[in-house]
Amino acid sequence: MHITHCPQCETAFKVSPQQLELAKGWVRCGRCSHVFEAALHFETPPDIPAPPQPRADAPSLFRSAMATAEAAPKAKPSSTNASTDDNIDAALPFGWLMGAAALVLAFLMQWVVAQRNWLAAEEPALRPVLSALCACEVTWPRAPDAVLIESSSFTENPQGGYTVQLRLKNTQHHPVAMPALELTLTDLQDQVLVRRVFTANELSGKDHVQALRDVRSTLNFDLDDKVSQRVIGFRAFVFYP
Repeated sequence: MHITHCPQCETAFKVSPQQLELAKGWVRCGRCSHVFEAALHFETPPDIPAPPQPRADAPSLFRSAMATAEAAPKAKPSSTNASTDDNIDAALPFGWLMGAAALVLAFLMQWVVAQRNWLAAEEPALRPVLSALCACEVTWPRAPDAVLIESSSFTENPQGGYTVQLRLKNTQHHPVAMPALELTLTDLQDQVLVRRVFTANELSGKDHVQALRDVRSTLNFDLDDKVSQRVIGFRAFVFYP
């Protein structure tokens, strides 16, 4: 049994000849894991000659362990680099959040401008705000399918001329713009004799129809004698020009 000293931490420990033979004279310190040749650091008594110089090359098992131990400190990143990486990683999510928030805000602004007429109809108090926001005129929303002709009549007046009476109804739960009216007079074969468009102002003095309310309109006009003799029927529908 021999006693050797670790040249790295000066720890003394015993090694047997069998251990030295297995590792070809190389040992690993149990305290600091340093690998060295045990025979170079034996506690040799004065009357015993020093053992012969061991082989210079360490076995491959210990060479790989030594290479790993030497490379480990070099792989540790500096505190400056770690701090910089942490700052970059922290900045990336914040930048993505700010970009996403800007896109959502821009989309919301576009939607508000596009739906300004409908929003003003639903909440009239928003009309000044919406007008200032888009720097444009806020009008009543146009809903062609919302305004229906509830009833209509076409009659010839005894004193001359013709009269068309209409009752228009808004089926929406918010006000809509007053539509225009296209009136078509037809003959016995349902051929068009006269077609005329009446503006929203001619239909009613108002520019809109209240929610779920109706508007009655009376239109008076004259026809040429040749045309009036052939008039049999009429067609009417509302639209937005």
